[in-house]
Amino acid sequence: MDIDAIKGISLVDFLYNLGGEMKGKDRKGFWFLAPYRNERNASFHVGYNNLWFDFGTGKGGDIFTLAGEMIGSCDFIRQAEYIAQVMKFPMPDDYKPEPMPKVSVEPTFENVEASRLTSPKLLGYLAGRGIPADIARRYCVQVDYTLHGKKYYAIGFENDAHGFELRNPFMKLSYPPKHMTHIAGGNARCNVFEGFIDFLSAERLGYNDGTDSVVLNSVANLNKAMRPLGDYALIQCWLDNDDAGRDAVERLRREFGDRVMDKSALYPNHKDLNDYLQSLNLNQTTKNKLKL
Repeated sequence: MDIDAIKGISLVDFLYNLGGEMKGKDRKGFWFLAPYRNERNASFHVGYNNLWFDFGTGKGGDIFTLAGEMIGSCDFIRQAEYIAQVMKFPMPDDYKPEPMPKVSVEPTFENVEASRLTSPKLLGYLAGRGIPADIARRYCVQVDYTLHGKKYYAIGFENDAHGFELRNPFMKLSYPPKHMTHIAGGNARCNVFEGFIDFLSAERLGYNDGTDSVVLNSVANLNKAMRPLGDYALIQCWLDNDDAGRDAVERLRREFGDRVMDKSALYPNHKDLNDYLQSLNLNQTTKNKLKL
């Protein structure tokens, strides 16, 4: 993962991994409590351009500058290591420091093109996570784009605002606007997932048979899901086995009561549904080797 890839990490996802909670939104982005100081009223704004600004202190920047505020360090490597720790991805052994540019306006996505998912590398990445090509192509596309002057390509999962969640073996980010994805078929039941990899995992496992689906694309979008979920007689939550996932289930139960079912008990020893799916594939591989 290079500097541009780290900068492309969604600040909303980064804040949620820090334990933050979205307090509101406007036409330019989202409001949070500043994660590095105490405040009662949200003055920390994250724009759709993936930059932040603290109206209480006048500071702002990208994910590196935010990491610097969190750890009290201007050291680039320490900031990158902190981001890796929060987002739970490994730092490469040969990672080298580069000067961090000081810019007030972050370059945006350019030359964005969506097409049929054909890349062997992207399909191989999904296969490694237990997702076959036919399921991937049914719901995902390949997105080619330019960011900070460099060309990238990723698996794209479209949301209801026509933005994309983007994944490849090296990065996880979003092409704005950030939103949930509602896959509606007129059914009385609806499955709820935090991310599209878990949704694809449920497809692979057969858990989506006869249900609609809401993919939050981040628990930050839970408020946006309230309106469509209110139309369902049964809401089945396939969320992560962590505090954010449990809090989301409790929030839905406060809103919809007994209509909400927590399905995470089916994968109690796994962080999420895809982790559970991968364990099944691993177990099957082990069984096949034993037979040989």
